[in-house]
Amino acid sequence: MRKVLLTLITLTLSLALFGNFDFFPENPADNADRSFSQIHIPFSAYELNVNNSILRFDDMLMFQTDHQLTDGEKSILTADDFLLDFNTSHDFINFGHKYWNFNFGLKTFGNVEILDKMYSNLVIYGNDTNRPYESNTGEGSTVFSFWRATLDFAYPKGLSFGMIPGLFPEEESSSFVEYLRDMTLYVGANINLDYSMMYASIDDSSQKFGSMDDSLYYHYNAHFEYTDEGSVGRLTPSFGFGVKATIFNGNFHAQIDDIFMQLNYKNLGGGWYEKYYRNDLLYFDEDYEAIEETFAEDDSTRIKNRYVKFNPSVSVGMDYTILDGLQIMAKYINNQHSYKNGFSLGAGYQWRWLPFQAVLGYDDNIYYEFKTGLIFDRFEWQTGATFYHGFFRYGKGLGLNSSMMFKF
Repeated sequence: MRKVLLTLITLTLSLALFGNFDFFPENPADNADRSFSQIHIPFSAYELNVNNSILRFDDMLMFQTDHQLTDGEKSILTADDFLLDFNTSHDFINFGHKYWNFNFGLKTFGNVEILDKMYSNLVIYGNDTNRPYESNTGEGSTVFSFWRATLDFAYPKGLSFGMIPGLFPEEESSSFVEYLRDMTLYVGANINLDYSMMYASIDDSSQKFGSMDDSLYYHYNAHFEYTDEGSVGRLTPSFGFGVKATIFNGNFHAQIDDIFMQLNYKNLGGGWYEKYYRNDLLYFDEDYEAIEETFAEDDSTRIKNRYVKFNPSVSVGMDYTILDGLQIMAKYINNQHSYKNGFSLGAGYQWRWLPFQAVLGYDDNIYYEFKTGLIFDRFEWQTGATFYHGFFRYGKGLGLNSSMMFKF
């Protein structure tokens, strides 16, 4: 009887968890007891996240015409380097039947240093005479993209620890041991094929300048790499697997993915850019001209291979139903090509055909995620927004996502 009840509870929870509002969509084992087929409307599934290091949405008001910066606004602009990072994910094909699923899409990532805080201080407070300045603005900035095709497969039957000979002997009388022996487990695996698409980076960058008693000067140089018409990508595989265990009115999830994942960009273009300026104030000859030289060696070198390597991604957590239609979850995820990492707590509720989800997470900074949409027997639409560093007007970043799918 207990097994029958556990099975009914598991099926009820699974119906609520499947689809666009699943708290653990990355776990391939989640498809093991899926009772339907699905197909996403092409180009309807996307995710976009943009974040910066210093400006909240509310701070944008300081850039209005005729507005005079306050001391507090000046301190905001000079507190840190201005960094911009982003990622996008677009699913072009996503369909599946019960315990298997296929997904194909494009992922893009960027991390760019826009401005060293030294320049913000110079603009607002001015520079000192007879003092040399030096920075490395832009160094380490990287943007890349890749295509990914993923095939998920889950074993369509539930397993249990009791199937392992000798693990939990029948003579054990403890109710806890009996529960572990009868606990339903689902397992799944996935294989990824990644094709490196576009890559650009600034490997070295330096700026030296100053206003001396006898001269003005600046010296700028940069070494960059980029994808051009001669560059090619390479197809590289990785794989992962996951497990889902039913625990009372909830599920425990554990997943590892991106094992052996690396992107290989071949035959990249590369070059150097250097600019030098000097104006010596010692010379008063009317024919004297400042020295200004520019050297640009575009595509002067070819980079045979550029590798972008990833650590295996890990996800572990639990969802639990505490009231009719109210579900809570706790999760930890570490994924180098995901934007929502770290620890998170969430809750979801469905009122008739209206679902609601809210997640509070913390990685390097706090983030708030909200989702809603429509759920019908044959159709689902999900849309959501994420605020990074703060809530609404106090956020420094914004994420948007949406997807539509038919179930049959």
